[in-house]
Amino acid sequence: MKKTVLLAAVFAALPFASMAAEQPKAAAVAVAEADAIVELVSVDRAAHIAVVRTPSGTLLAVNVPPEAQNLDRVKPGDRFRMRYIEALALALHKGGESSASEGQSVQLAPKGGKPGGTVVNTKRVTSVVTRVDRASRTIEVRGPETRPISLKVADEVRSFDDIAVGDTIGVTYTEALAVEMLAPSGAR
Repeated sequence: MKKTVLLAAVFAALPFASMAAEQPKAAAVAVAEADAIVELVSVDRAAHIAVVRTPSGTLLAVNVPPEAQNLDRVKPGDRFRMRYIEALALALHKGGESSASEGQSVQLAPKGGKPGGTVVNTKRVTSVVTRVDRASRTIEVRGPETRPISLKVADEVRSFDDIAVGDTIGVTYTEALAVEMLAPSGAR
């Protein structure tokens, strides 16, 4: 898995960004992604859980959305291309209140089509800055119904000098999984 830290509003360039419900106005984005060909080991259609073997041999349980329409077309030994992307975007806003929300977007292959699809989960938390320590580059924030949390701010975050008590810090965490069935072995 490769990891890249970007310090610009580049969330829109993320391959799965168009699937997210709302793109943040980011001050900093951290991205991790993995792409692999996996083999289906088993599928529990009633529980909507598929177990796949990764290239390293590790078994991975994958939750299949209940609305998946083509589980009857997959069997152990089928191969899939899986792509996983995880992104964390931070944004600074003047004023505001703490809040939290989450959402999910699911796009599946049509009934009878090649099994596959994408699932995007997004969580958003807005926290109010309650203390700023410029010398140690830390801020203390309080989210909805939480105790204050102290956070270290990286030297690369240029907007640190603009942060003041009462500002809000928005955090958007997005994870996306895309799955595409490959042609069966020996198929032309």
